[in-house]
Amino acid sequence: MDDLLVKHITGEATTAEALEVEKWLAEDEANKHYFEHFKLIWEESVQLADIAQVDEQAAWDRFQNRVQTGSFPKTQAKVWTMNSPLLRAAAIVGLVIGLAALTFILFQNKPGKVIAMSNIRTTDQVKSDSLPDGSIVTLNKNSQVSFPEKFDNDKRVLQLSGEAFFKVTPNKKKPFEVHTNNVTITVVGTSFNVRSRGDTTEIIVETGIVEVATEKQTVQLRPGQRAIVGINESVLQKQATTDQLYNYYRSKKFVCDNTPLWKLIDKLNEAYDVQIVFDRDELRNLPYTTTFDNEPLDKILSVLSTTFNISVVKEKGKIILR
Repeated sequence: MDDLLVKHITGEATTAEALEVEKWLAEDEANKHYFEHFKLIWEESVQLADIAQVDEQAAWDRFQNRVQTGSFPKTQAKVWTMNSPLLRAAAIVGLVIGLAALTFILFQNKPGKVIAMSNIRTTDQVKSDSLPDGSIVTLNKNSQVSFPEKFDNDKRVLQLSGEAFFKVTPNKKKPFEVHTNNVTITVVGTSFNVRSRGDTTEIIVETGIVEVATEKQTVQLRPGQRAIVGINESVLQKQATTDQLYNYYRSKKFVCDNTPLWKLIDKLNEAYDVQIVFDRDELRNLPYTTTFDNEPLDKILSVLSTTFNISVVKEKGKIILR
């Protein structure tokens, strides 16, 4: 997608590619925010148009020097075609410089001061890693968290896309902030889960106290509580946590306690990358109490079939419960 965005910004995209970008932008408000930052990054990168020869090491040395001095000199931007080797090199270097610019935006540094960014990203695997302060983050599949290499400011600020569980190292002098979509989550030392996918953000607290804020509202969550908000909304819905299914990607357990069947099916679809659907609506809200501990999907489906006396049919890439 980054390649398509470059072509879109420079006017080199074909009609089909332009339509693909427009469709992607319309799918999610977060995509629009990403594009705005990406465009800013690109505009910063074209300032390197005065490079006469492609030399990636020299470009990196220049970038390091500019980081240390806080200086990013402006030059006259030239028009390139996508076939130009200079364009491809400037795009790579520009993205690196843009990363510093994005850090400035996200972490509100003082003018001229740029700090290096780090990212932890997952695709098809769950991953746990440590943060600069010793806190532990566990990322679900297809998620990313971005943060400075050092928490030098008076806050520990991170940007999340997707879903993650945070076990935060206590530090009252440096609150821990997670930004995702239209929500800011602030803690000192606690553990909580954040899920930001599609048009909804959900925060669930396991230990400690978590403050969740939108543009118009702030609520405090304690263990066993959660808050939900839509991406285009500012009113938080505070509720009791009714199940432990959110924890499946860390524990490898699906824990149901009088849980509606549709909730379990949603998590199975996500965990096993399948499409299980209900043939009858009355099956959706059937209450279910059980624990599946790292079981293969076929075994889980077999148990569901026996428990509810339903048929499990695999048809056209779907698994149908009848």
